[in-house]
Amino acid sequence: MNDELNYILTDFLKINPDSFKKEISGGIEFSLSFPLSSIGFSNSRIDIIRDYTEVSYCCEEIAPFITIRHADIVTREKYYKDFKISCKANDIESLAERLVFFAEMLHGESPEYDDIDRICFLDELSEFEETYSKREFVFPDLINNYWANLINGAYWEFASEYEESESKFFAKTYRKYPEHRYGFWKSPLSKDFKEPIFFSTENWIIPPKTRLIESLIIYSGLEHKLVLEEADRVDYKGQIVLLSNSTAVRFIQVIDLINSIKCTERALIPKYNKSSKIKETDLNKTIIQNTLFGEEVQQKRVYKRVRYNDKIQIDYSKLKYNLSEYGDLVTIEYNDYTYVFFYNEPLKFDEIKDLNSHLHPAFSKTQKLIENSITGTCDWTKLDDDSFEELCYDILFCHPHFDSTTIKKMGKSKSRDGGRDITIKTRRTPTQEPSLYIFQCKFLSEKTSLSTSKLPNAGNVIMQFGAKGYGVFTTTVIDSTLYDMLDGFTRNLQIDTSHNWSKYELERHLNKNMMIKDKYFK
Repeated sequence: MNDELNYILTDFLKINPDSFKKEISGGIEFSLSFPLSSIGFSNSRIDIIRDYTEVSYCCEEIAPFITIRHADIVTREKYYKDFKISCKANDIESLAERLVFFAEMLHGESPEYDDIDRICFLDELSEFEETYSKREFVFPDLINNYWANLINGAYWEFASEYEESESKFFAKTYRKYPEHRYGFWKSPLSKDFKEPIFFSTENWIIPPKTRLIESLIIYSGLEHKLVLEEADRVDYKGQIVLLSNSTAVRFIQVIDLINSIKCTERALIPKYNKSSKIKETDLNKTIIQNTLFGEEVQQKRVYKRVRYNDKIQIDYSKLKYNLSEYGDLVTIEYNDYTYVFFYNEPLKFDEIKDLNSHLHPAFSKTQKLIENSITGTCDWTKLDDDSFEELCYDILFCHPHFDSTTIKKMGKSKSRDGGRDITIKTRRTPTQEPSLYIFQCKFLSEKTSLSTSKLPNAGNVIMQFGAKGYGVFTTTVIDSTLYDMLDGFTRNLQIDTSHNWSKYELERHLNKNMMIKDKYFK
């Protein structure tokens, strides 16, 4: 049970300051939640960026008075977004005074504060907003979300009200922030990382002197053990495939790559050749773009971003591709800059076999993938219900898509777990909020199959706990009725059901991860 005290900023309109000071004294850990009231309720991006400015200002102001344990954007009562800080107070008097003041300025109507006080507060917010590109932040994620909403919507609202024309508004804006023309913004300085990164809702640009691995660890949640392997680019059935010794993925963000290189050449590098041209004849024109920002940016992009149509020459022979072990991360190096892309599409096993038969230069690498997938089976009789759940736990714990610190095993295999054997959240990045996944583990005889009848309450479990993903592990095959049900969850509820493990997927995965396999089958 979590007994942590939780205060929402609006509580300080009615709370007794002395009672609050007493409750948090003695090194008690508590949480402060700052409402982001417009997210999910307003169609105006201006309202949303105003929320981020107000909350960021308040949080930065109280940061000297607390010791921070954790901070994140959370959902309250299913609908409301808050920025929640878990902390301990180290200056209770100053903290209480500022919280009461902020509550009154943002949500109150107390006669204790007159119009002059409120005007002065708004002036402070405006001055704070103008320092985003210069100051160091304790909570940089709020500023990243501010820039994302400004560039992908609020600019158009401001332009529509500009005293001159929209084109003059954007010309003035892009003179100040040239990278915004291409949808990128410079990462805010933070106490943890002061080297520049340029984010967009699609991908990142890493400048030459910025440490790549460290930036991924801090901003995407990837661990120190991240290994990037050199990959080959090949054309496969009219699409671009990146191939390494560990995985093969379909790269679908070519337009974003071109836009990123344009941003580098036209905005980030001071001097460039204006007469050069871009060639796109060998690129796949049918592109599905991934959006990295989640609910903080809104789920549907209403406004079309202005793209600068100047042309550049790209020497494709200089592009160097790298893949993470699972293919969920792609980096592309070009002229000392690195471009980072997430969430690419892995090739299915049949596609890998077909690719192997057509690509002689990459034969050795594709052959290694096939060998790793089909070599060796597992003697499932060596396990029981409990040890099988432990195996599933280890697989998820080591999986790069998930945050290992959030994994929970719900008791023993036969305990009342409410339809949840294991829960875990995805990694949080500057561009995506963590999502809860629920997994069921079914240790069954190979003579049977896993069907919907063995998971009768799956839909209710998803709805009850607000999961964004659902998956199963089993020592046998998965029945077609269960696949149909999982497809229905994806189609009707937008639930990710791509992480399912029959005995075949488990054996192939364990063949590639011998440390886990040896633990249970040696």
